[in-house]
Amino acid sequence: MQELDLSEKILKDIIGGDTPFAEALRKVFQNDVSVRPMRSTVAGLVGCELRHHLLFVYLTSPLEGYSDDEKSFLSLCLADAYFFKRIPSDALLGAMKERLGDAKLALADPLIKKAGKPEEYIPEELVKSSNKYLSLRYNTPEWVLKIWEHFGYGTTYKILKKNNHQNTSSVRVRTSLINPESLLNNNPDYAKTPVDGILSYSGKLPLRKLEEFREDKVFAERPATKAILDKFKISEPSEALLFSGNDDSSILKEMIETYNSSVGLNLGVYEVEKYPDVIKMIRAAGLKNVNFFGADPTSMDASISKPQDLVIAAPNSSNFDLIREYPDYLLHFKKDGMDELFKKEKEMLEGVSKFVAEGGTLIYMIYTISKKEGHQTVIDFSTLHTEFKLVREAQLFPYEDLDTALYYAVMKKETPLLKVGAPLSEVANVLTNASVSMSAKTI
Repeated sequence: MQELDLSEKILKDIIGGDTPFAEALRKVFQNDVSVRPMRSTVAGLVGCELRHHLLFVYLTSPLEGYSDDEKSFLSLCLADAYFFKRIPSDALLGAMKERLGDAKLALADPLIKKAGKPEEYIPEELVKSSNKYLSLRYNTPEWVLKIWEHFGYGTTYKILKKNNHQNTSSVRVRTSLINPESLLNNNPDYAKTPVDGILSYSGKLPLRKLEEFREDKVFAERPATKAILDKFKISEPSEALLFSGNDDSSILKEMIETYNSSVGLNLGVYEVEKYPDVIKMIRAAGLKNVNFFGADPTSMDASISKPQDLVIAAPNSSNFDLIREYPDYLLHFKKDGMDELFKKEKEMLEGVSKFVAEGGTLIYMIYTISKKEGHQTVIDFSTLHTEFKLVREAQLFPYEDLDTALYYAVMKKETPLLKVGAPLSEVANVLTNASVSMSAKTI
């Protein structure tokens, strides 16, 4: 069956070749016109397997005599039989018999017979509150659960349930160019969110293909990002600095759209060349107040001319907010690189903090659910920098109204109190006594 053959090829590329889901699909369907009608079915089947990958690995691992490729093929068949249900059962069974043979098919028969009985997919001996059960039920590695369990079992469970559903797309309407009401009136796929200027999008057409997206009248944005930046917005005459380590440009665009030409903007990234859409936005608006530069956040002295009233550190992170968006996100996640990731997060906060003016605001915001990346990073920073007072911190979860995994902390840089000096008469006496003492020793 060609759909299964294509699905197996793509899944092998994703797992064995460490290729992202979307890229693996493109490699198969972009150049072969004849198979494009199958794209929807194949993408759905592979995506289904990926969203239950840990369960299928667990179920197929005891099968003796199976090669890795055969286990991968069986996982796709089980994904359809258990969840996707697009291939007729007779056709599916025939394809399995042809590929695996009678003997190996017999070994898989107990798994096949569980189809339609979700209560039997996970062995009943696993305690439902255990990390093993939660890992298999919600396709989340146990090491991730150990990070989230610091927030409590109830919170972890609600995160997992929410992650079981695809991410809700949302856009920032560029109100300088278009009225949000016009989009709401002309497109039923848009809906209001709790944040002004942010609309949710539920259409089947990808955002990048929408007319308003191509015309740069909207851009993808999380409601929480705008909500936080709105809450701590500054007014002219002021200057603001944002350094972003995120691959996407949404927070950079948000700063531009929020402030336009009203305040001086310094927008820093590691490599400017990776953000052509930001450069285009600045040029199209004719903004002369925006300094968009590339640098290392630990050495930005050449790019920032004076202390800033608002400074924002938005480092790259474990990005657990992307689990809903990409079915293979955790499959490609490099756990071994987390220590280096934590180090860069701390370095960015340390680096940008040097540019906060006295009385200014420092915001640390990071798209993750991790106390080590969030709260602990800020505590460590505050211990070293007593001049910064923590005003507010919060961990947002995807099951809440703002639909985002995000931690943020707001700190104020206090103005040092001037020390009261000793009266001049006392200073004179001290100097006189010291002079006499020195003379005596010389003699």
